Amino acid sequence: MTEEIRIIIAICMFAVAAFFDVKERKIHDIVWLIFGGTGAILYAVAFPGIIDIVSMAVGVTLASTFWFFRLYAGADALALISLSVILPTYHDFIIPLSMVVIATAISIVYGIIYNIATNSRTFLLDNKKIFVEFDESLYRRIAAFFLIHKRSKNEKFVFPAERIVSGRKKFRFRYDPDDEFSKDEAYVSLAMPLTLFFLIGLLGLILFIILPHISFGIDEFSA
Repeated sequence: MTEEIRIIIAICMFAVAAFFDVKERKIHDIVWLIFGGTGAILYAVAFPGIIDIVSMAVGVTLASTFWFFRLYAGADALALISLSVILPTYHDFIIPLSMVVIATAISIVYGIIYNIATNSRTFLLDNKKIFVEFDESLYRRIAAFFLIHKRSKNEKFVFPAERIVSGRKKFRFRYDPDDEFSKDEAYVSLAMPLTLFFLIGLLGLILFIILPHISFGIDEFSA
């Protein structure tokens, strides 16, 4: 029963975080304190096992490493640390690590598909050339087709994907989580809220874990 409560707490935490992340691109620390604190209090009911402790260590290490190398913003790192406390394991799965893998894969695939669709529309339907203003090699232009696109008027949360080097315009494929969002008609990369992908990844992971057990129970009942 305690595990089910932890699942509900974790899902609610990411739902709240994703809501504020999408709406304001800012998550107040009180969110992590409330949900993470609630998860910690539950250990008074059931003490963590060795695997749980190892999973917490893995989650905290991942979050700290990603934040140190500026792959995650502070809120994303706190989200992963909070999850490590709330739901370190479930059915022998190390939840923080598994969720990060799934969420990262989803975000990468989504970004690539979005960029391909946007660039294809610009090139084929709008009959406009792309990347002509850049002084870049062919292979980097091909990579850019999958990684960046020209910002549309309705896009709010995107990072600049171009820079000037010695008077020449160059691609900027790597961004800093603390960058300011781009507001001009420049080439940009997506800055979709990572907590939204965390939520999707967690839901997908939980369903992946529990559905076989539900199916097995139904088969037994039918027999």
